[in-house]
Amino acid sequence: MDRRALLGGLAAALIVAPALAQTGSSSSTMPSGSSGNMPMNRTGAQMSQADMQHMQQTMQLGMVALESSRMAMNKLRNEDLKKFANFEVQEQTTLSEVLRSMMDPGATAATGSAASQSGQSAMPAMQMDASARDMMQKMQNQQAGAEFDKMYLEAQLQGHRDLLQVQERYLQANPQNREHMNVAKMARGHIREHIAMLEEMQKTMR
Repeated sequence: MDRRALLGGLAAALIVAPALAQTGSSSSTMPSGSSGNMPMNRTGAQMSQADMQHMQQTMQLGMVALESSRMAMNKLRNEDLKKFANFEVQEQTTLSEVLRSMMDPGATAATGSAASQSGQSAMPAMQMDASARDMMQKMQNQQAGAEFDKMYLEAQLQGHRDLLQVQERYLQANPQNREHMNVAKMARGHIREHIAMLEEMQKTMR
């Protein structure tokens, strides 16, 4: 898999997405019964509850993949896993920027924190759930070596499967926001590639 192409594709979404959204903005309407004060995307169209849920779930799971990979880079012994962890950090950072930019043009990885603290960001702060925090604690406590490598690989495999389910659910719901739909399709393809890579590495580590 060409990781440079992936990062370039994600970055390109920051440029291409507004044009896609303009094409589909007329059909990107609020669902019946919604409160009417949902955040606006970069084209001025309100995002649906499905759009918001997709973004929040993708970012939450991505944050776990990002933080666990950051932690793992100094402890991993398997060279292929080291490379995977390094690129996972880059990719999840880029994907987070894409999603934040779709919701709030001023909230990038560099500025999102400050915007959130000032109340200007529409994206709520991401927090890990209990199972993710437990997994991170176990990884911190595990000594570097074969067992840690196996723990990291299994955590990434499960996390990517969960991420894939989020993209599949969103796309199967026939979303009307083309900006979000195209990002979800792009993410789905790369997540599938990651799962295939992890499964191959898992075979060699047994």
